[in-house]
Amino acid sequence: MVKAVTQLRESARLLLDAVGDPSVGVTFLRSWGNRGDDLIYAGIRRLLREVPYVESDIRKLHEAPRTSTAILSGGGAWCKPFHALAEMLPAIEARFPRLIIFPTSFDVAEPIVRDALCRTRAVVFARELESYRQVRDLCDARLAHDSAFFFDFEPYRSGFCRGVLNAFRRDAEASGTPVPASNRDISLDCATLDEWLWTISRHEVVRTDRAHVVIAAAMLGRRVEYRPSSYHKVPAIVNFSVASNLVTRIDDGAEPIPVNARSVQASPGL
Repeated sequence: MVKAVTQLRESARLLLDAVGDPSVGVTFLRSWGNRGDDLIYAGIRRLLREVPYVESDIRKLHEAPRTSTAILSGGGAWCKPFHALAEMLPAIEARFPRLIIFPTSFDVAEPIVRDALCRTRAVVFARELESYRQVRDLCDARLAHDSAFFFDFEPYRSGFCRGVLNAFRRDAEASGTPVPASNRDISLDCATLDEWLWTISRHEVVRTDRAHVVIAAAMLGRRVEYRPSSYHKVPAIVNFSVASNLVTRIDDGAEPIPVNARSVQASPGL
């Protein structure tokens, strides 16, 4: 689970304070991606459940309502493998007087990302300390937990769990380390968020390099063994947000720890 519920509540307050008066009009700009991104969107919707807003697909930016404030969903599309949102940032800001970028990981070694952040007038939330360190001198940077933590995981707590789920990524953000033969990249393979969450919940041990598989598994009380992807995102999110008794960093190529070797106390719902 998240390190402290009080920290999560503080993150919620900071994000809602940044949004400000919703009566002036708020548009939630949903980006695109895999099932982990769907978890981010679901968390944002729950956070904004008392805020009147309209939701729009950022790929149809020209159709988005011209409200006074826009919220751009957070994620990982601000790095060398994926940086489309950084490229779109000028067009987004041209359409909305105010923009809040919800908690995101940033890699400013990618020139497009650095340039976009140096020029933006947006309020920019980092979702872990390394990204905050990289962006704090470039823009109006703040720090808050990943929006996925605002999701209600309680309905997905399964009394049945068995075996090991290897859920390593195979895309451009992968580290290049070989994955187990039994690997299933559920963030791309599962058709819905619901299927993705139940798949995680019904395994005792989850091994992955995907940030939101780590988050979901930890929030569901599963044992998590993780390794980094191609940049700092996963270990930085773990160090900032996830209780240490639920996660173990594994060396590249490590074999799964036997599922009966140790146990983890299930975390309560938020």
